[in-house]
Amino acid sequence: VLAFTGVIPLFGNNSAADEQYGARAKLESGVLAEDFSLVDLDGQTHKLSDYRGKVVVFNFWATWCGPCVAEMPMFEAYQKEYPAFVMLGLDQVESKDQVQAFLAENELTYTMLLDSQADAAEKYKVVLLPTTIFVDEKGEVRFRHYGAMSEDQLKYYLTTLGVISQ
Repeated sequence: VLAFTGVIPLFGNNSAADEQYGARAKLESGVLAEDFSLVDLDGQTHKLSDYRGKVVVFNFWATWCGPCVAEMPMFEAYQKEYPAFVMLGLDQVESKDQVQAFLAENELTYTMLLDSQADAAEKYKVVLLPTTIFVDEKGEVRFRHYGAMSEDQLKYYLTTLGVISQ
């Protein structure tokens, strides 16, 4: 339990991100992001590789996950303020109707994809919600963030990836 709440680190390294943000951040470089193909709420298929050339942030979440729900308005605000990056929400194993009702109630408009069989979650070895992956323009995973994210952390990641100028 302590590992999944971030009290005990799941992964350790001595990167600057770890020093600043603790065990919840993991800096990666040179690891090509595994492609996935998921549908949005309108039935349109989205592949991660379709977004090559842009910074992509994808967040694994579920409607029942309190920390996931708490960070979503921040993602919404940043997506509106910085349209240079792509924000994707990957809902975990919930129905289209559940997700649509939740999004309408919470006035969220960034792109939501249905990971109905947890295929993408399995590819990225997600064991904790929320988990957020940051991919650069070359399609390489640059950061993984485990657990809820603060606004300072999101700013750090987006600044490092060149979405936000210093």
